[in-house]
Parts: sequence; structure tokens; C-alpha cells
Amino acid sequence: MKRKSSELLRILQEVEEGDFTYISGDFPPVLSSARGLYVEDVEGNLYRDLSSFFGVSMLGHSPDFIREEAVRGFFHGMGDLLPSREKVLLLQELSGLLGGGWKGLLLSDGSDAVEACLRTAFLFRGGRRIIAFEGAYHGTSLGSLPSTYSRKFREKVEKILPFAAAFFPFKSGSLKEIEEEVKKGDVFAIIIEPIQGRAGIRPAPPELLHGLRKITSEYKVPLVFDEVYTGFYKTGKPFAKDLYGVEPDLIALGKALSAAFPLSACMGKPWVMDAWGKSTGEASYTFTFSGNPFFCRVALRTLREYERIEAGERARRIQLWMEEGVGRLPGAISHRGIGVLHGFDFGKPGEGFRAFRWLLKRGWITLPSGLAGEALEIIPPFTVEREVLSEFLMDLSAYLGL
Repeated sequence: MKRKSSELLRILQEVEEGDFTYISGDFPPVLSSARGLYVEDVEGNLYRDLSSFFGVSMLGHSPDFIREEAVRGFFHGMGDLLPSREKVLLLQELSGLLGGGWKGLLLSDGSDAVEACLRTAFLFRGGRRIIAFEGAYHGTSLGSLPSTYSRKFREKVEKILPFAAAFFPFKSGSLKEIEEEVKKGDVFAIIIEPIQGRAGIRPAPPELLHGLRKITSEYKVPLVFDEVYTGFYKTGKPFAKDLYGVEPDLIALGKALSAAFPLSACMGKPWVMDAWGKSTGEASYTFTFSGNPFFCRVALRTLREYERIEAGERARRIQLWMEEGVGRLPGAISHRGIGVLHGFDFGKPGEGFRAFRWLLKRGWITLPSGLAGEALEIIPPFTVEREVLSEFLMDLSAYLGL
């Protein structure tokens, strides 16, 4: 039984560093293909994916338009040296979607985008510290890692992190202490997720975001929103900032931007982005795959698809379906949800991972989350049907009844 998976996991243990993939017995399954909502493993087992693979594949897996773009051909770009048409058009599109008047930098993943935002804030303001929040996850590159809350990610390389972060509770009651920290003069950015993703879908109190906007405007400290997880209609609005009515100075984007390809963006208001200055012939911050033309072309098609299917309206509809169904769950669980982002808090460390494994055996792909693994979350694609969510909630209810 499961000889293909067992052999591949054995090889993986030999060739991958040990602190990456968790392997225990016949867990995890080894995936082989995905199409629409369905994912298949090497043994031929099918799963329905309600995670969109970390909120990336919001149009389902292997959408037809990606193959259409591949048939048109693709070439690698030359980053900062020879810009492609697709790079220009994507930056223009993102600026417009954000409300107009934004400048940007294209990168590869969410960590890159966060790091670019923080670099930009540093160039504008100067200083040695940032303010972030308990429960935050902003990536694991050296330039983003100081802003990620969990010590698990930071402890092995703590001594070489480039700057320090002061973490505050994720609540409006923190505003007075935050202002006092800013007054010290060494803070060059405040970074926050409007809705914390890996912490179990925790929306920020509106008063917190509005209060941060007031403080950062008064003291001229850039306010950075990390919307890698929440961007592109997942909340029912183009971005979570639109849901709250708060404009940041810098915003990190990624995941759902390109359906399946490694593409992210740091976007900012001109007055802060202009801290980079003008190019003198070679960029001081560049990537080999920055602005890859094919990735940009796929991203442009992805944004068109979101418009075509009215993704924001679909997200709001999914939220209503979930609210109706969650009301029938046993009371031993709490639910937090906005748009397609939904977290279930068991209130018990490790229970999210146990529920994840149990549901996986029932054919569901979900996400364990929370600082202590106490939560489970789903980010279904915009194309999910109501019946699928109802079936999932029935199985979740069965798990709660064990």
C-alpha cells in the first residue's frame, strides 16, 4: 500500500534538509496533479482543495488561460536592463487597482515584497527599529524575518537579523504605547496585516488601523500593509485596505496576483518610493526574475479573470454561505471569516493540525494555523460551489463530534 508515496518520501528525506517537510509514517501524501478544485496524489487519491494552496490558486488549479498564454510563447526578461511591455502594463494595472498614483517594484514572493517595503521605508525615514504585531507573519527572508512574530522562525538566525522589531498586541488598546515608541525617533516603519493569515484569520480592529494611520501621518513614519495573504478580492473588496477605508503608504502583494507563478510586488505612494532616487545605469535592488514577462502576462490575465467572474461579489456570496453553515456547527469552536478567508479556532494547542490530518483522510485540503496550532483555516477559490462548502462543514461537524 502507498508504495509510490513511501519511496518518494524516503528519497525526500535523503535530499532535502530535515527542517522543511514534516514526515511521519505515510504522511504527507505526495501530490502529482491538480485541476480546478481537485488535487490528485501519486497513489491516485483525490482531494478537494479548500486552501487554494495558501491562497494562491483563487481561480482553481490549472486554469485554461495559463495554457493559452504558454502557447503564445514566453521568454525571460532582463529585469532592470531591458523592460518588457508586460512589466509596464502590470505595474500600471496594479497602480490603478490600488486607486491610482502608486509606484512599484516587481519581485518573486511575499517575503521579497515585504522586504522591499521595509527597505523603502528605511530609505525614506532611516532608523533601526520597526513596529509589528503579535501573531504577525511577514515572511522568512532575512529582510522580512524581523517582522515575523513567532520565535520558531527567528531563533536559529536571530544574531544576524538586520534590524529589531517591537511587537505589540493586535488590538486598539496598543495605540498609546505605539505612539510612545514612535516618539523615540528610531522607528522607520509600522507593518501590519489588516487580517492576520497564519494566525488563524484574525481581522484587525478598525480602530487599530485608523489609529495607526493617524500616528504614522503625524510622525511621518511609513505605514506598511502586508496584503500578500488578503489581496485581490478575497475580502470582497480589491484589497483589505478598501474594506477598512485606510490607505497605507506601502503595500506588499503576492500569492493570488498570478494564479500559480512566483510573482509579488511592493507598491508605494510616490513620495516614499522616490526615496530610491533615479537609476544611474544599474539598479541597487534587482532580481534575475524581476518582472518576468511571462509571469506578468499571466498576472494580467489573472486580474482580467477576477473582473470577468466578479470575484468580489463571489467572495461576499461565499461569506454568506459560510455564515449560514457555521451557525449549525457545535459550540465547541469559534469562527472568524471575511469573504473567502475563514478560520476555525479550537482553543486547544495542536488541534488545528489534528483536524487538518483527519480532514485530509476524508479528502479535504485545509490549512492548520494559529500560533500554537490551535486553529484551522480555509481559503476556497472564488469558483467553489455552495454544496461543496456544505459538505465540508458537515465533515468538520463530524470531527467536532468525535
